[in-house]
Amino acid sequence: MRSALILSALVAFAAAAPAPSPQSIDFAGVDAAPEPEFVSAPFDVATDQPLEERDLTLIRRSAVCAPQPAGSGPVSTPDTVAAFKSNQGLQAMATNAPTPDGYSQAFVNKDGSLSASKYMGLQTLKSFTTLDCASLCDQDDGCQAFNMYIERDPTVDPDANECPNPPSLTNYKCTLWGAPVVAEQANNRGQWRDSFEVAITGSNGYNKATPPPSVKGFDGPTSLGGAINAPLDKGKNTYLGYKYFPFSQSQGYDPETCAKACNDQTGYNSRHANADGTFATCQDMGTKLRHKPGPISRKRQVHSVSKL
Repeated sequence: MRSALILSALVAFAAAAPAPSPQSIDFAGVDAAPEPEFVSAPFDVATDQPLEERDLTLIRRSAVCAPQPAGSGPVSTPDTVAAFKSNQGLQAMATNAPTPDGYSQAFVNKDGSLSASKYMGLQTLKSFTTLDCASLCDQDDGCQAFNMYIERDPTVDPDANECPNPPSLTNYKCTLWGAPVVAEQANNRGQWRDSFEVAITGSNGYNKATPPPSVKGFDGPTSLGGAINAPLDKGKNTYLGYKYFPFSQSQGYDPETCAKACNDQTGYNSRHANADGTFATCQDMGTKLRHKPGPISRKRQVHSVSKL
């Protein structure tokens, strides 16, 4: 999935009463823009923080076949990947898990964890509890989504000579994300550690359904039923255009990005005023999510009026 922010804008002065300029997104231009960044949570850690905050709590590897932290979930019988992935008890944890208040369910019971944008960290939990994972998201500024899943891990650190395929244990993991997620991104299905196969089951994803935070200098936010079609102002078009911001580790879903683009547009217009001294000021903005096969995209719109 493509993931991005796109900003569109409206302007209130133009030549005498023209028909509004096309206000659709130039999707060909968006497709030609830089690709969003996708990352996956690591498998061989118990907790993790991304990027400059990273302080991995590594699973022990101090010796050959070093014991790993005990898992909290049941081990499948027989102890195989196939049995793990078909374990109805594990799958029932996912399908019966409640959707926390303030969230909407993006997917349920997938066999892969997320590979998405704006990864914000991982915690290993004692039980498959979506409410606890949501609480971690609520405590982390900028968190927009979380992934709760069940992971098959080795009981000891695999070694090609001494313990290439040890017995498994079962962990419950919670990852946090700073951009909305979709089912197509649940494609991180595990890895090989020597002859041991790490695997995923019962993977659920949830997006925050609450409104984004307010932005200083702007009213709202207001939920809309669709994208804004900028009106004419005394016969003059008020559409200023759009901007596209690919999601990455440094760019999640943040209304401040849109507000800055809106204010920057006003500043630029004031420095390049018309001969009569008028210029367009950005007066409002909107965001929307582009969803198509491949990545997700965010689009942002802004509107303006002329000002002396």
